[in-house]
Amino acid sequence: MTTTTTKATEPRLSPPVLVGGAFALTTLLSIAIHVGEILFTDHDPNAPDGAIESIQSTAVVGGIGLLLTLAIAIPLSRDPQRAKVGAFVLGVLAVLTLPFFWSGAPASLGAGAAWLGGLARGSHPQTGAARGFGVVGIVIVVLSIVATIFGGAAGQLLG
Repeated sequence: MTTTTTKATEPRLSPPVLVGGAFALTTLLSIAIHVGEILFTDHDPNAPDGAIESIQSTAVVGGIGLLLTLAIAIPLSRDPQRAKVGAFVLGVLAVLTLPFFWSGAPASLGAGAAWLGGLARGSHPQTGAARGFGVVGIVIVVLSIVATIFGGAAGQLLG
């Protein structure tokens, strides 16, 4: 008599969905909110700190965050020891870029830390500081998404 055991696995996002989703739900959503401000309000888009300036700064800083994440995470993801270092580096960068939360850069960096910290599907399981920075990365992703959605909506309704 043979018995088969099935390993219960928790549903996890793949690295492209994790990083791409964080970028889309923060940087791209923020840009879309500002485009909506141009299209549907009578605010001056060319004013200082107006919609056009916000779109430009969000695109530049958020894009740099995504490129930096991919430049660090892709080469380091293949080796578990190097992935530990990458999770630490991306986690620290995610925390250091928190003042730029409006750009989505911390979310992209945090998603990269979570990926290399072993929290994404197919990633190497990690322990210690690498796992800790992966968890910190996921928290930053979630908080950035909430801030973008509710901050953008509140800004449009109250601003």
